[in-house]
Amino acid sequence: MLQCIGTFAQVGSNSNFYFSEMPVSPIATGLGVSAVGAYDTDLNQVVSNPAFIDSTLDQSIALSYQNYLSDINQVSLSYGQLVDGVGLVSGYLRYLDYGTFQETDEFGQELGEFSSSDYELGITLGKTYSDKISYGVTVKQLFSNLYKQFAYGIAADIGGYYSTEKGLSFGVTLDNVGMRMVDYSGTSFSWMKPSVNLGISKKFSKAPLQIGLQYNNIETWDLAVNDIDQANNLTVDQLTGESSRRTFTFDNLARHLNISVAFIPSKKINIFGGFNARRRLELAANQRPALIGFSLGTQIRVSRFNFQYALSSYHLNGAVNHLGITTNLHDWYSKKAL
Repeated sequence: MLQCIGTFAQVGSNSNFYFSEMPVSPIATGLGVSAVGAYDTDLNQVVSNPAFIDSTLDQSIALSYQNYLSDINQVSLSYGQLVDGVGLVSGYLRYLDYGTFQETDEFGQELGEFSSSDYELGITLGKTYSDKISYGVTVKQLFSNLYKQFAYGIAADIGGYYSTEKGLSFGVTLDNVGMRMVDYSGTSFSWMKPSVNLGISKKFSKAPLQIGLQYNNIETWDLAVNDIDQANNLTVDQLTGESSRRTFTFDNLARHLNISVAFIPSKKINIFGGFNARRRLELAANQRPALIGFSLGTQIRVSRFNFQYALSSYHLNGAVNHLGITTNLHDWYSKKAL
């Protein structure tokens, strides 16, 4: 006897170019998330929040490399310039390489090889409203090439940042406000789904510590809707027989939160770490969760260079390594030239 069963696959037109959510800054990777409220004078952090701006970013160059899971690698290059009467104008290029794949037909015969990659090109304008408030916007082009299909979109990230003299700071971003001009079928046009993130951090004056808390995806409460374990956690009404799932739970709240801490013994070195609850709940195995969801990083300033390294755990079989180096062209000018 034959039986037909209907299933639903992921809808390609709902793709939001999720590769753009991967951190460009090793500091963001070490803190466990995009870190929109914790700023540490790193040009790469402008990708997380376009409102991050100060005089040290003028003529700053940043390069980062991330060895993601399996053979996936990400490289980014950024440059910033302060323009009188305008603000901080910066740009970045992100390249994500998924490696080379073997192409076969339905009989297993090899037909050749193909590669897949993603690109993101962004231009940021950041301005200061006062000594404590800054804001900015990033306009970015997104291109994704998967086998013989490609997608192209245009979006904007909007950010705000508020800091006090007592070491308390707040950051907020509205990400991916834009449209997908071409999806992987080459025909569709649709709007992308924006996300709202809010972060707060506190740097203590009498202790070399900084703590941070971030609430992600404010626009969507039920982040556990696609979790199989949570989807099967149903309650049956004894009277009607209808089944339902509770959404107002601590599990859903935890998926929004990210906690970070930094130890800053001097201006030349700091050590930071973070915990991403959503990553742990979605990717960790119940029998052996290990350190999935945790991340750790360090930043060292030596002469004209600023070196960064972060390690983030996604899976038992491997972790993400993220390297970064920044410098400022002002530091290379001789006193005689100045």
